[in-house]
Amino acid sequence: MATTLDLAGALRALDADALEAGLRRRQLRASGVRDVFDLADALLEASSVRDALAHLDRAHLLVLQAVREPRDAAGVVAALPAAPALSGALDEARVRDVVADLAALLLVVVGEDGTASCPTAVGDRLDDDPALAVGALASTPPPAADPSDDDPSDDDAAAADPSDDADDAPAGSPVDADRGAEQRLAEVVVQAAELLRALDDAPARELAKGGLAQPERRRLAEASRLPVDDVPALLDVLVAADLVASGPDGWSTTDDASGWLVAAWPDRWTRLVGAWLDALPPGVAGLLRTAPRASWGASLRAHARWTWPAGGAWTDDALVAVAGTARLLALTTDDVPTSVAGALLDEGPEAARDRVAALLPDPVETVYLQHDLSVVAPGPLRPDLEERLRTVAVAESTGLAATYRVTEDRVRGALTRGEDATSLLAFLDDLSTTGVPQPLEYLLRRTAEDHGRYRVGPPPAPRDADTAEDRLDRAVVTVRDVVGADALEADRAVTALGLHRRDVTTLGSRAAPEAVHHALLQERYAVVLVDADDLEVAAPVAPGPRRRGASAPAPAPRRDPVAELVERLRTTAGDPDESTDRAWIARQLDVAVKGRLTVTVTVDRPDGSTATLELEPTGLGGGRLRGRERGRDVERTLPLASVTSVTGA
Repeated sequence: MATTLDLAGALRALDADALEAGLRRRQLRASGVRDVFDLADALLEASSVRDALAHLDRAHLLVLQAVREPRDAAGVVAALPAAPALSGALDEARVRDVVADLAALLLVVVGEDGTASCPTAVGDRLDDDPALAVGALASTPPPAADPSDDDPSDDDAAAADPSDDADDAPAGSPVDADRGAEQRLAEVVVQAAELLRALDDAPARELAKGGLAQPERRRLAEASRLPVDDVPALLDVLVAADLVASGPDGWSTTDDASGWLVAAWPDRWTRLVGAWLDALPPGVAGLLRTAPRASWGASLRAHARWTWPAGGAWTDDALVAVAGTARLLALTTDDVPTSVAGALLDEGPEAARDRVAALLPDPVETVYLQHDLSVVAPGPLRPDLEERLRTVAVAESTGLAATYRVTEDRVRGALTRGEDATSLLAFLDDLSTTGVPQPLEYLLRRTAEDHGRYRVGPPPAPRDADTAEDRLDRAVVTVRDVVGADALEADRAVTALGLHRRDVTTLGSRAAPEAVHHALLQERYAVVLVDADDLEVAAPVAPGPRRRGASAPAPAPRRDPVAELVERLRTTAGDPDESTDRAWIARQLDVAVKGRLTVTVTVDRPDGSTATLELEPTGLGGGRLRGRERGRDVERTLPLASVTSVTGA
């Protein structure tokens, strides 16, 4: 077996990227690690090795057992016992891949000759669990297929015509599961869209220890009409799909979110599910493809326990999370995978998209406009039409059928972004099956006529006629008429702005233009924000929720302990030169003395020749190495300066 020295040497030889990747997979805690010898010790601690073994499948464990003695790929294949459940899976090519993966996991050491061996500490942990013995790994059969598994032909029939009633479909079949998932397919797309809009309005703050605070969960749940407990799962899917990212202010939408919101319903679903599938823990997606299709509950857990014999709690936890998100994404009904799930796992996201498109109702392109300013969409409204409708209306209910309400605030925001009464009326008239009701037309025209009656912007360049108070202004409000200016000056609701008359239609304030605009908007003034050239500046239609108290400082960048450890090890190792090589040799021998390890040392003789000795070092100090030579049982003392290399025996 390999020794701690062998593993330390292998760690020293890895480049920074490979070392960092291996440490992340091992989820190693970096505290107390000063050099590669400390790192090797940490990686070989019992708890660390057990955690690593828990994530190895049966094939990896069999190969790991085989390399307890140094072997190349051919030797491993010859040493492997017959394993019917893995027959044909462990040829030389596959064994090379597995050995490379185990080396990347820092569980085996591969020599220059291609032979692989695992450290003694790893072998000891294999011996701790009877389920990891070679005989148990090779002879334990996989769980029997669930007797309720449906015939593959059922999937073919569903693919041919998913709209068939299929009254004779057996309970628990994909066709039966589809009936329960059709509405859910549309719901999850709507909920994801509403969650994105809520995050766009106000980012969700993250707790220092990770995760969302309960108030944020409740806010997002209310906005997306999701159960509170489902919010983190859907947020994780949106993060995986690159639609949401964490920033200084918390979780907020990315630039891709706006494009996703106007994509077709099946395309939106496909992006979510494809990202979720790619983000599953290694091996779990493969397990979903090979496990019986009748249940992603108990049957799947039994297959997971067989696949990862040392998996323990992590497999159950992972599959509970998988089952919950699969239900959320309409891939299962009562843990039974739908035909969409079958298409996703067998053929990929695009095939699943075609199945989803057949299950979802066709989008509608018209709505009913009501006299009370409400808008009724009798089916899933085409996404691009819905996005434009939302510029003048707020959603009151969402789903396959949705209702909206046109509001003055929304119309005012649309006008600020460049719309006018003519363009809005034309859009709504095209969208409506019944024309534009008179109350709605009146609202649009009146709001458009009143739009910009109050204009807030920076003050003009100072004039000789300006008073001392005028010169302190940071914002000016220009009013279309004297009556409006008089009303604003007398309005006690905006007293905090400190407005004062600059001339008959202009008022000044020491508050910033954005603050003045927001305050007047809150009091329902027909106000717009302008720049120094009196051009309108886009402003939020409905400002996000205001946080009480002073703004929290931007959080410090998160530390990355693994990256810091790798950088520290590389700095400590330094460039390979004579001094660092001498320090490396001394550290190797120190570890050998403390661990009572037998090593092979190469020594330069005075005559210029070299000698190779197999020693069990017993002491190191005063520039001398003391040890017992194996085979001859002779005590030797060597000048440390003459030792040119140290390797495991």
